[in-house]
Amino acid sequence: MNFKQSKILIILISGIFILILSSCSVTRKLKDDEFYLNSNKYRFEGEKAFKKDLEGYVTQKPNSKVFGFLPFQDWMYNFVPKKFDSSFEEYYSYTRDERNQQLLDSIYIKNGLNKYVGKNEFLYRQFYKWGTEPVILDSTLSYSSAKNLEEMYFSRGYFDAKVSPIFKIDSSAQKATVTYNIDIKEPSYIKNYNQAIVNTDMERLYNESVEDSEVKIGQRFDVRNFEAERDRITRIFRNNGYYRFDELGDELIFKVDSTDSKQLGVTMRIAKPKNDSIKNFIKYKFGKIEIFPNNVNNDIAFTENYKGYAIKSDKKIKFKPQVFTNAITIKEGDIYSDKTIDETRTLIFDRENFFLTSIVPEENVQDSLINLKIFLQPKPKYDLELTFEAMYSQFLNFGVSPGLRLLTRNIFKGGENLEFNLRGTVGTVNKAGAEEQFFNAYELGFNTELSFPRWVLIPHVSEFLPKKYNLKSAVGLGLSRQKSIGLGGRNYLAYLNYKFQPGLSNITIEPLNFQYIKNEDKDKYYRIFTLDNQLKEETYDSFFKYSPYIADLYKNGEINEQELDQLIYQDDEFAKNLPSVGGNYNFEDYTDFRNMIFRKKSITQDVFIQPIGVSLHYNENKKINKKNPWNIYAGASVSGALLRLADAVFNFEKQENFLGEKVSLIGGVPYSEYFRFDLDVRKTFNLPNKNAIALRGLFGIAIPYGNSTTIPFSKSYFGGGSNDVRAWKAYELSPSPLRPNDSGTYIDDMKLTFNAEYRFPLSGILHGATFIDAGNIWSVKDDNSRTQFKFNRFYKQLGVGGGFGLRFDFTFVIARLDFAYKLHDPAYEEGNRWVRDFNFLKPRIQFGINYPF
Repeated sequence: MNFKQSKILIILISGIFILILSSCSVTRKLKDDEFYLNSNKYRFEGEKAFKKDLEGYVTQKPNSKVFGFLPFQDWMYNFVPKKFDSSFEEYYSYTRDERNQQLLDSIYIKNGLNKYVGKNEFLYRQFYKWGTEPVILDSTLSYSSAKNLEEMYFSRGYFDAKVSPIFKIDSSAQKATVTYNIDIKEPSYIKNYNQAIVNTDMERLYNESVEDSEVKIGQRFDVRNFEAERDRITRIFRNNGYYRFDELGDELIFKVDSTDSKQLGVTMRIAKPKNDSIKNFIKYKFGKIEIFPNNVNNDIAFTENYKGYAIKSDKKIKFKPQVFTNAITIKEGDIYSDKTIDETRTLIFDRENFFLTSIVPEENVQDSLINLKIFLQPKPKYDLELTFEAMYSQFLNFGVSPGLRLLTRNIFKGGENLEFNLRGTVGTVNKAGAEEQFFNAYELGFNTELSFPRWVLIPHVSEFLPKKYNLKSAVGLGLSRQKSIGLGGRNYLAYLNYKFQPGLSNITIEPLNFQYIKNEDKDKYYRIFTLDNQLKEETYDSFFKYSPYIADLYKNGEINEQELDQLIYQDDEFAKNLPSVGGNYNFEDYTDFRNMIFRKKSITQDVFIQPIGVSLHYNENKKINKKNPWNIYAGASVSGALLRLADAVFNFEKQENFLGEKVSLIGGVPYSEYFRFDLDVRKTFNLPNKNAIALRGLFGIAIPYGNSTTIPFSKSYFGGGSNDVRAWKAYELSPSPLRPNDSGTYIDDMKLTFNAEYRFPLSGILHGATFIDAGNIWSVKDDNSRTQFKFNRFYKQLGVGGGFGLRFDFTFVIARLDFAYKLHDPAYEEGNRWVRDFNFLKPRIQFGINYPF
């Protein structure tokens, strides 16, 4: 069966599956006096306030429907014969380990279904498990829901709101719709807002942030604002020593004067209640801080006092004391603060050497102190992890990749960890020269990293940066060797980086990074990149007609392919004699050839890369209850600065490059000089009922200079792929490919990508998405006219794709399958690019792990 036939078969099976389910009436199992709740509707008399929030206050809601109208869960439940319902319900009340055929048989016998003993009934059981019992109309719950809605509107300032349910019953179909008629009238507003705070220090703290108040004059009355203001004030006081503030909810009170029901007077009062035996607010400080690294509070045999902390253990401590104290921002004598405890908790959770078991506060009212006991549990000395992956890439048709990770903790007793990673990949490619073997390509990689819970080689930095910044550093070495995956080659890597975390940001500084790329099998370039080979042959044929003399030199072996490419690239007369359009070979074809030569140089060149970089990642997803978080990454790097300095001192060997320019070499290999900047901005709008809209804008640019005319392949940009413009494969998108629907490999110096995705739940772990992507890559060099970025035309060169996808949420990982279609293809002539060759049965299928952005 070919691929086209299998796709048709899948569609037919899916259609039959839906038809079978849809033929099952959602009322099949209802009694005569029961009605299936089809939907809840809302009708407003006047203003439509809080329409999106109403479902949360309605007690009885229909089961969710796929795409908003297909009741799959109801269909699946009704597909199962009613006689099995009680048996399957009991069966699934047991744990997975307890469920077996013996248990099912005993339940059958118990429920009088003896003839099914020994039968698995797998299909019915799965449908029962996936399905949901239809919701039956209960008018009592509808009236209760109307009351809930009235109370919700009252709490938000609509004191005169009236809500009443109206029932529409279809007796013949046994279906019902409930419409809630809502009349909310005019809201009430806050006319004046006063504060009465008996404690002068607390009054001062409040006044320092009064502009941030959630309650303001002229604001519509809303209980949620008062709750938010209570939380805000409580945080302020508890972060400034008032450990017990408003613990029982009777020290901060809002009083509302509703003499005029539409113009309200509000007074906030902060004072001790009259029946409280402690008349004044107590401001606490941190007392003694004890650390128990072995999670033991008795049989203490070892105690070490270090910088105001007491480290206690039942056995000899294997860590230097600063390993613990550097993760604790709390200091004895400091004003008590919940925020400081949270910072400490976060830092300890981030440590690789031990777990946080608990932080136990002990109140000393007499001295106004909070003593703390911090219990830690050390992690094992060694961790060994085995991994296995299957993969597919642009150059690897299929591969399997086993891996091994060994972690050794605390090797110098200062929290330093040494990690070894060994990975291997074996796979198959079509053009490796060993087509008779299924596994004809491989990659081996090894890297090791030594990480520190501090900055190495920079003394005293901790004196200037606070502990809460969570300073880290790492040095690493890596090497890899691949054969027949792309061109194959070797990659050597050494690096040093520093990291710290101010607030919601992660900042990485990379002062040292050396990478040496040695490409192999360069003669296979045109065997792997077949479209480039086709363009080369067309160019050679045209050039040989223009210059038979050069043709003879090439055929006689007096000049090689690289020299011929250089002659063609630099021959301006050949270019001038070409027609601008039309003919078998024209100037546009020649421009494509020049672009391809640059691409080939980038892919095949051996090179030293030595970037110095800094990056910032600001992520509001770390913030609890942040409704619409931003996620922003920005990074900049300059490559070759240290090597340029060494070149000036030692005067490296020089050689002419492809363009006749002098370049410096280290051991016969040039070093790369470029500037690169990347910006990735993401915004998520979380909507009710687990719906979300996610947006992303990405910009990247890399500019070669000095010793380089091209960007190394690994640092260049490409378009397409499962996390980019999904209607194209990775490396396939370009403003000027050889022909529509080609499968070439394109890289360049600049990139723009825009994505929008709507995400929604379907059933259980299954979620859906619809999306639209737009983007492309361009050159910033003047001599690549067809791919050069220009403001007056770049938007016309965007590849635009859209589609839909499925997400399987396994809690810790999300498996993603996207089906994308080309909507605007820049490969076609301008004005003829929208929705070309569209075929719903031929989407670009992209598989990915986790969300694309």
